[in-house]
Amino acid sequence: MQTSWWDAVSRGDGGGLAQRIVDVLAPVVRQNINLMNSSGIIVASTDPERIGAEHRAALQVLETGQAVVVREPRDGIPDRPGINLPLIIDGHLTGVIGVTGEPEAVEPLAHVVVLTVELLIEQEREHHTSMVARSRAREIVAALVSDGQSLLKVGELLRAEGLGEGPWSLGVWAAPEPRQDGSAQPPHQAENIVMEINEGRSPSGRPTARAVVWRGLLWVVSGAARLDESLGEERSRRLVTSGVATLEDLRSWAQDMAALARAVGLLPTGTEAAPVPAELAIALAHLPQHTMRRVADLTSPLTQAQHETVRAVAYAGSLAEGARMLYLHRNTLLQRVERIRNLTGLDLRRSDQATLLTLSVLARDTIHE
Repeated sequence: MQTSWWDAVSRGDGGGLAQRIVDVLAPVVRQNINLMNSSGIIVASTDPERIGAEHRAALQVLETGQAVVVREPRDGIPDRPGINLPLIIDGHLTGVIGVTGEPEAVEPLAHVVVLTVELLIEQEREHHTSMVARSRAREIVAALVSDGQSLLKVGELLRAEGLGEGPWSLGVWAAPEPRQDGSAQPPHQAENIVMEINEGRSPSGRPTARAVVWRGLLWVVSGAARLDESLGEERSRRLVTSGVATLEDLRSWAQDMAALARAVGLLPTGTEAAPVPAELAIALAHLPQHTMRRVADLTSPLTQAQHETVRAVAYAGSLAEGARMLYLHRNTLLQRVERIRNLTGLDLRRSDQATLLTLSVLARDTIHE
């Protein structure tokens, strides 16, 4: 007999699932209702004095698997007239539901009560399972981000959730628009995505990924070699890394992603033609705020068009390709490059100074996002 889950959550202490179900049904049914566990003990009732007592008719139901009708009260037996029906969960007899009253009158109602209870139990179990998965996902992510947790512990958490020994994939997603302070907020439908991922199963029956919303980001960690980057809406900001072979690298990526949550404007959206290189965004995200402002000030004299020029040339890797991306003649681009050098003292044609210019533009965009 399958009893453990129902018995665990149906304790008759006034706060268990069983009593909550009775409290919901009682005003509608307007009959006394008893819920019994797999031992025939009343764990919830509209009559609090009966909680904890043995129910004789329930014992017969548990023994035979059939409904038991009580037509007349008997001396020494507290069972009242009514009908007692088996409670089936996952195809197993796990308890009994009793509705008091004239048996012929309450029998149709009792069957409706049983169906309703089974539905409420299933919903509660799904909610409980979802919350447990979410809690474990949060524990994994927090352990990865914190140096206070050993990598040995991280490995234990991953294995406990069936996410294997690697390689792993890790990703974060955020809404296109940051919060007022520049930090991340979850993408649209993030909670639905979390539920879908945490309920997903591989053909082997083991979970393939865990998801949670944490620090304004939707986090997904997967035991698969690759992770679907198209989660959320197309405009969502995201950073995904796949094929991470070691726990050291997995922690490094998690800590970098946590840093980006504070400056989420550095995360590219799915629609950007020239996304910020990940390593450059990460380097900038780790800068203290006062340092980021100082770096941003390097390009404060530049116009928006000149900012776009820096971005395009940095992404393209050459002036010729940058001119093509900006739909400019090469000579026009050279004029812009020279103007940028005059205003900032930094030359886009020199790789070291181009990197500094790019960092400054990104920092400025992040601060003023």
